[in-house]
Amino acid sequence: MTLELPKSYDATAIESDVYQRWEDAGCFKAGAGKRAGMPPYAIAIPPPNVTGVLHMGHALNNTLQDTLVRWRRMQGYDTLWQPGTDHAGIATEAVVAKQLLDEGQTREALGRDGFIERVWAWKEQSGGIIVNQLRKLGSSCDWSRARFTMDEGLSQAVRIQFKNLYDQGLIYRGTRMVNWSPVLKTALSDDEVDMKEVDGVMWKLRYPLSDGSGEIHVETTRPETFFGDTAVAVNPTDERYRAMIGKTVRLPIVGRDIPIIADEHADPEKGTGAVKVTPAHDPNDYEIGLRHRLPLVRVIGFDGRMEAAAAHFAGQDRFACRKALLKELAASGVLLGETKITHAVGHSERSKEPIEPMVTEQWFVRMAPLAERALAETAAGRVTFHPDRWTKVYGHWLGNVRDWCISRQIWWGHRIPAWYCASCAKTTVSIADASACAHCGSADLRQDADVLDTWFSSALWPFSTLGWPEATPEMQRYFPTSTLVTDRGIIFFWVARMVMASLFALDKKPFSDVYIHGTVLDERGTKMSKSLGNGIDPLVMIQGGTQRYLGKDYQCVGYGADALRFTLLDMTTEGQDLKLNPTKFETGRNFANKVWNAGRFLLMNLSERPLAKPPTPAEVRACALGFEERWLLDRLQTAIADCTRALEAFRFNDYSNAGYRFFRDDLCDWYVEWAKRQFKLGGEPARTAGTVLWYALDQALRLLHPGMPFITEYLWQQLQTTAGGQTWAAFLMTSPFPAVDAAFQDAALAPEMDELQRVITAVRNIRNQQNLPDATKLAVILAAPDAQRVAHLSAHRDFLIDRGNLEGLTIAASAAKPATSVTEVVGDLKVHVALSGVIDLEKFKANITRQIAAKEKSIAGKRGRLDNAEYVRGAPPDQVQATRELLAREEVELANLRETLNGLVNA
Repeated sequence: MTLELPKSYDATAIESDVYQRWEDAGCFKAGAGKRAGMPPYAIAIPPPNVTGVLHMGHALNNTLQDTLVRWRRMQGYDTLWQPGTDHAGIATEAVVAKQLLDEGQTREALGRDGFIERVWAWKEQSGGIIVNQLRKLGSSCDWSRARFTMDEGLSQAVRIQFKNLYDQGLIYRGTRMVNWSPVLKTALSDDEVDMKEVDGVMWKLRYPLSDGSGEIHVETTRPETFFGDTAVAVNPTDERYRAMIGKTVRLPIVGRDIPIIADEHADPEKGTGAVKVTPAHDPNDYEIGLRHRLPLVRVIGFDGRMEAAAAHFAGQDRFACRKALLKELAASGVLLGETKITHAVGHSERSKEPIEPMVTEQWFVRMAPLAERALAETAAGRVTFHPDRWTKVYGHWLGNVRDWCISRQIWWGHRIPAWYCASCAKTTVSIADASACAHCGSADLRQDADVLDTWFSSALWPFSTLGWPEATPEMQRYFPTSTLVTDRGIIFFWVARMVMASLFALDKKPFSDVYIHGTVLDERGTKMSKSLGNGIDPLVMIQGGTQRYLGKDYQCVGYGADALRFTLLDMTTEGQDLKLNPTKFETGRNFANKVWNAGRFLLMNLSERPLAKPPTPAEVRACALGFEERWLLDRLQTAIADCTRALEAFRFNDYSNAGYRFFRDDLCDWYVEWAKRQFKLGGEPARTAGTVLWYALDQALRLLHPGMPFITEYLWQQLQTTAGGQTWAAFLMTSPFPAVDAAFQDAALAPEMDELQRVITAVRNIRNQQNLPDATKLAVILAAPDAQRVAHLSAHRDFLIDRGNLEGLTIAASAAKPATSVTEVVGDLKVHVALSGVIDLEKFKANITRQIAAKEKSIAGKRGRLDNAEYVRGAPPDQVQATRELLAREEVELANLRETLNGLVNA
């Protein structure tokens, strides 16, 4: 009995069913498919935000991870792909707060406990969307082990890490300048601030000396902060201002006197050389203030509005104040002029508004001691970045790291485990909720209201998910993990902090290899974002629908997860960015169709397979293998070696290309077409072709499976069923990945077949040039240099006739060129294709004449360049050599064209 698959591959008809069967059978669980003696292989998923929905960056990241995990699982490793989601403090709080506003409520009205209850309810209802979407991508995570950064065990780990760092003096509370978001109303770390080049204005202001003896001019991009000025700084070497040092100026409007001080931060070459100093609202000014013990005058509040120190501007938004103040300063003669500039302004990465530097009391991690150890790991090669260039980026950041502000003024997150005593004013840091002061025993305690930066808990992810601080079997087996796959954008946010956290907590690295992939961009090279309308929804590409992209609607029939995955793998080149548009995924769809059709062809020819199960290598070797079979089996070994090397080196596009070339070119375009002839012959040729094709297809499906899991699993199951086995009794995803079989290797076969393919390609080229239908049989004369070569080529006569669709083939030493023919040269062979009776002779002559003219013009141009001494001296040597080689090739082609034309004229 034979099984016939549908003619067209419909991914939507099989993917959900295949995934459910995998999950029901426990194929994703840690250790599934492991073989005795094999080591562990673990990846901790970069936890997506619980608020998230799948975007193309997620699709890329998880495709790469899943490819690695599936490959290692098939190799017999004890694999664990640890999944989970991040509580995403600021983002989640913003989502739920907006919901409340839409309902006419506020978080303040609910109170802290009520609001947190509401967030948990939202998380249970809507927080699993992205997990289900990752399933549709084919992610083979061990979902039974899914973790959430606010789970009880992970929360306990956070408190333990905090206390241990605090006890060793690596966490402290202090008053410092931080990045403040007036929109989010919380402090931000330096890494959460994007420095953007924006158009701005530099305003020049006149500050009169208090004694009336003159004035000093300063420049600023933020005139609204002048209410908080507590000094004017000049460089001590600047002769223009030497006599003014020690004097005071009187601030306009407020009438407050402030000193003129000497500080090297003032640059005589910049602007007026005099700098207004606002220690409460500028990082550089803050440092000047510390050096000179200047007072802090805060004029902008935590809500972005002007405070009482701003006189009658109090209560105004900071930017509204700027406009009104400039009018007043201009009217009073204080504003001297303005210059348009472009400058860098820090913006909140999440809320997008300009941040406000603010001096406030916050919690910090002392980074320098931790960074030193993290640098040592990469220097010793214990943590390796791929591509290697990211090692320098990582090292530069760690070498210049500043203390990390870890407190956030929000409610959703891990509340800081610190309690303040009303009796002795000391701080108690405790893992369990403190009931008494650790210093005086008082029960009059108040817990810190702030929560930890989300990245603090994320830094523990590789080991907190395995049960740390408990010595669980999973910790002992899978930690350190093997590989981290992530985007370059979070090398500092996450990668470096995981290394530091792991070394501190466990004295072990968290992983060995870090693969940094590129960023997904639109076709113009712009980062995809919802607001720009240039994003591509992976689920629309997988399932079908309308994709709005750059102002245009694309109708997608649903390419399937395999097509999307293959396309992303194919475009992942050494960590370079990926430029995508919705039509790119047709590449993956077309290849999936090719895979489907190959499986369909074999299944339709089951009667030619003598075995009841997929053939073993020994059963293949027992067949009467011809040249074509031996060549295919050798090419298969090359593909296996290439795929394995590529995955070992994180060269994902090389992996996809190696699998693609073997399947499309070697298996389908050449061997399957040859097998059709063998099946028609029947008997032993058909049985041999069927056995080899079955074996090669089985191995090819295994090769492709890590990247294209759904279609390969489905076809593999059909092969088991039709072989008399029970479908879904075993799974491709837990079957062995191919290994090179030296018995099938033969280095002499590839160049021999390459020559035959080039001969056939030459015939096809001539057929296309003359616009001859594929069905038209041609006569070919193959001129070889000697009798030995004639005998060698004659051994492949049947193959050449079949694949070239020839009605006649003459192979002879120095065979004469027919009168009406076209010739192509293949190495030391001449391929003469006789065209008498199959073409219009006059049109053919005209076409050859045009080709000769074009070739002569091209040759003249190249000769001109090579005769130009300046070109030969100045151009890169490889470019000059390439020009010489192309000229030589075109001269041979011109000689053949002239020979062809002469034959036609003299015929």
